[in-house]
Amino acid sequence: MRSTRTRPVGLVITLALCAVLAGGCGGDDAVAEDPATSAQPSQEPSTLPRTAELITLEEPAEGATVSGSFEASGKANSVEANVPWEIRDGSGETVLEGHATAEGWMDRLYPWKTTVDVSGLEPGTYIFVARTDDTSDGEGKPSEEVGARITVE
Repeated sequence: MRSTRTRPVGLVITLALCAVLAGGCGGDDAVAEDPATSAQPSQEPSTLPRTAELITLEEPAEGATVSGSFEASGKANSVEANVPWEIRDGSGETVLEGHATAEGWMDRLYPWKTTVDVSGLEPGTYIFVARTDDTSDGEGKPSEEVGARITVE
């Protein structure tokens, strides 16, 4: 007489063997890495995101060419509606800074807009950075930055 237990046990063994063969044995097999998470940070200014949890950057566009002055805008939820911004040169040095005021804060993202005068900057490539304000010495949400590479003519 044949046992009724052999079929389920055999099925379990077969499925387990298939899983091992399909998934590999866990040795030194190379695993493909996600380039978005495994890439080394670039020194290029355009590596800053345009959106974060508490701030977005709508203008200037990535790679925009500007002269004289330009409008920067986005949405933010920053302490007391303060949206600090700065322009950094190729070495990361801040060469110009200021702030915008959002239309509100605390419960959602609010629009902000400001005019940035770059007439005093030498022609070249820079990065415009807008961020949320953290006046809590690290006890609240950390400051978030968004940015775009710009070319000043």
